[in-house]
Amino acid sequence: MPVEASLLDWIGNRGRRCSVGEAAAGTGLSLQEVEPALLALVAEVSGHLQVAEDGTLLFVFPPALRMRLLALSGRRRLQARLQAALRLAARLIRLSFGVVLLLVTTLVVVILSVLLIVRLFTSDDGDDAGLALLQGLAQVPLSILDLLASGLRAPARGGSSSVTPQQLWSLLWDLPGEGADPAALGFLSAVFSILFGDGDPNARLEPQRWRRIGAVLRQRGGVVIAEDLAPLLDLPDCPADPDRRRDLADAAMLPVLLRFDGRPEVSEDGDLIYGFPSLPARAARVDGPVPPLRERAFRFSRAGVGQRAAYGLIVGALLVLAPWLLAITPAWLPPVAWLARFAIGYALLLLLLPLARLPLQHWRNRAIAARNRRRQAWAQATRHADPQLKRRRGAARRLGATEAGRPAPRVVYDSGRDLLEQSIDDLAAGPRPPA
Repeated sequence: MPVEASLLDWIGNRGRRCSVGEAAAGTGLSLQEVEPALLALVAEVSGHLQVAEDGTLLFVFPPALRMRLLALSGRRRLQARLQAALRLAARLIRLSFGVVLLLVTTLVVVILSVLLIVRLFTSDDGDDAGLALLQGLAQVPLSILDLLASGLRAPARGGSSSVTPQQLWSLLWDLPGEGADPAALGFLSAVFSILFGDGDPNARLEPQRWRRIGAVLRQRGGVVIAEDLAPLLDLPDCPADPDRRRDLADAAMLPVLLRFDGRPEVSEDGDLIYGFPSLPARAARVDGPVPPLRERAFRFSRAGVGQRAAYGLIVGALLVLAPWLLAITPAWLPPVAWLARFAIGYALLLLLLPLARLPLQHWRNRAIAARNRRRQAWAQATRHADPQLKRRRGAARRLGATEAGRPAPRVVYDSGRDLLEQSIDDLAAGPRPPA
């Protein structure tokens, strides 16, 4: 996600006053990314800059920031329309696989029925046999439509067997995670889901990782030891030797230090402690165990059992009927032969591609399970602390408590107010007592 989009999501619609460290901890972005983006945003929407007594620069944003940006920038309005058009195109592409499947199956059944009836009427058999066959094959497209309707009818509320036009549109149109009901998945979207899956369930894992790291740093006063963050990082297998665990955790702290402008410090006992002065500490320090970061396993499809059965039935019918249509198509009807060949190829694609995804999904889930086990092992090892680990945590706790106990610095300058007015207010407030 772009830096500006992450900041807009974090700032929200209510307005916010924040520092660079707060924005970095809240979004999971690095300090080097956040500071220029905040400066650009506050300049574009005519926000305010405030300076605290300790020199911290605060950015004050007005409410409805996203709407203000759209109103001020034609480029952003064009980008918003382009993104809406791309989302619409993505929806149409997803739905097109199901539409093509139903359309091709219906055409194959109808044309096959017509050709069979023509052959029967021109043969020695009576008309009754032709009419009986026509009635039997006519039930196939009706059955397909009934399966689709039954799949849409199932989630209807209130136990009613009917579907309102609004529910029908929602179930056909909404994609996974985009509708009002995340569990609702229409049959047309289910075809795409069975064919290609539902995307990477851990696509936002890295932003989530850094937001959780930033939250832990703030909860502990901006001072931690490496083992506290180990359940959130990708480390090798957790060794039984405490010294080896400490060395592995310390070696993994470099990206965290670079991202949040951390500084390694040495305690009185010679232990490494990591301080992050740019991240403002929370008022109440929290020292509980850090839950490990967990990745979600890939699912084969979000389609329901009924939708999968309908998918298999339609694809199987197409694999049976399309070769039959190709066999009885006369030479003077090449478009029908092309349709039959396309139907065979499309049915094979719909059958083989989901089967080919199974080993890839199994391999991915094994790797995810291994990483989750490693993080869980690190969390358990740091939860049952040895005396050396307790000593290091005590040193970090004392230093973090000092940082968290400091009162919030007073704002000494606000770019949104007249300088003379601020000077008068400061004189009226009197000198601030020492911390």
